Amino acid sequence: MIKTGLNLLPFPTSKLLAAAALLDAPYARSIFDRIHTPNLFNYNTLLRAYSIAPNPAVEEALPLFKSVKAQEIPLDQFSFISTLKLCARCLALETGRQLHGSILRSGFQLYLIVRNILIHFYCACGGIAQAHQLFDEMPQRRDAVSWSALIGGYLQISQPGKAIGLFREMHVSGSEINAASIVGAFSASSDACGRGGALLHGYCLKVGLCSDLNVATAIVTMYVRTGCMGAARQVFDVIPRRDLVLYNCMVDGYAKGGLVDESLALVHQMKYEGVRPNAATFVGLLSSCASSGALVIGRRIHEHVKEECLELDAALGTAFVDLYSKCGCLDKAIEVFDRMRDRDVKAWTSMILGFGVNGWAAAALQLFYEMEEKGVKPNEVTFLAILSACGHGGLVEAGKELFERMVHEYGLSPRIEHYGCMIDLLGRAGLLEEACELIKSLPLKEDAVAWRALLAACKVHGNIELGEMAQQALVALCDEQPTDSILLSSTYALAGQWVDVARVRDLEGQKMMDKKEPGCSLIEIGG
Repeated sequence: MIKTGLNLLPFPTSKLLAAAALLDAPYARSIFDRIHTPNLFNYNTLLRAYSIAPNPAVEEALPLFKSVKAQEIPLDQFSFISTLKLCARCLALETGRQLHGSILRSGFQLYLIVRNILIHFYCACGGIAQAHQLFDEMPQRRDAVSWSALIGGYLQISQPGKAIGLFREMHVSGSEINAASIVGAFSASSDACGRGGALLHGYCLKVGLCSDLNVATAIVTMYVRTGCMGAARQVFDVIPRRDLVLYNCMVDGYAKGGLVDESLALVHQMKYEGVRPNAATFVGLLSSCASSGALVIGRRIHEHVKEECLELDAALGTAFVDLYSKCGCLDKAIEVFDRMRDRDVKAWTSMILGFGVNGWAAAALQLFYEMEEKGVKPNEVTFLAILSACGHGGLVEAGKELFERMVHEYGLSPRIEHYGCMIDLLGRAGLLEEACELIKSLPLKEDAVAWRALLAACKVHGNIELGEMAQQALVALCDEQPTDSILLSSTYALAGQWVDVARVRDLEGQKMMDKKEPGCSLIEIGG
């Protein structure tokens, strides 16, 4: 075009700009900058390119929007729609409010599509009150998009009751219910195995919406989310065209329910049907294998991943590290971790935890420092993992230093689990008095975990006085467990105080009798 001079003609340049806008916003911008006198169509095309770009940048689009106004080019509704979409994606609430003011001054609020995008914008930015106010101001001009946007807004702020109530209003009002609104209603339904979910499913069957893949996926997801795998499978089996999202939903549902064999069978089925699994397909499966110690199945999954040539992204790599660490195959966990290109904080934490639970406290500490050198900021779970590793490895001074850094350097508030790790760390080292003082300084009231950790340490070191104090504290918190009495009686036994052992066991036996509910057993003979 440059050689032939076509770039100087408005029509072919506009066509090229429109094509580039669908693919690459920076390239579209370079074309736009070569247009001598861009018109409104050119501006709107570039604004739309920014609004759909993978990495939206409101700081680039807003000056563009302002330059249109500065040149006194008359705006249309599409100028506002693209810019508001971008604000919604970037959560630019104040910028969007300024645009709302411009819309009111220019009269474009009369357009239904503009009102709908305003509702979507406020919902995306957490301004549900403003969104609902806009919705209430258009009682005669609501369409399915208006309802769906507001339903989605309430789902975003975790108010499914409001969302399902809006869906009922929509149905009563006679508005056309489309796939988007019914998907939102399914997301809001929390009683899938009860009346609510069944009614929604029945409605879809009645009006023929089950043939829509998005609706069918929403139905399956609803059943899976509430553990109704039988109902989910019935719906799944009658869907003629199943995609990766649908398969992943079912595979993950079976895995979370501990039905690993069913998950693997679905993986084989999806491959047979020509649906290629991705990393997300295997993450839930690996988590289930790690929880149940199913190393053999986990290795089979690893072979599947290699066959599919899937990249070890952060989620998949972390799942493998977790599996191999929990199953005692630390060499394989290290191998996977070293192969990972993208290591987020979860990946580092999983490997640190793996070293800790397998007794490699020094390696866990070294990896923690390496993580900091790489610029990855540890979170609360990371500190929980490293403090636990220090406790099991007897690294008292390192544990104390890390606990202090957690609070003062990283500004994290320790939870009761962190204090429990510190009590365990001090208790294992025999620093029981220091552990007791730490418990007394706790800012948290629910400190049963800490007292129980101290009680366990007292048993190891035979400290009867502090052991009795810990047990009495647990009684005062009304958080007694049978293991508490076992720990205390074991402490007495180590000191040879058998009378106290018998007393504690008698008291625990009486408590168990008081709690036991009467019942009966039936034996069928000769049947």
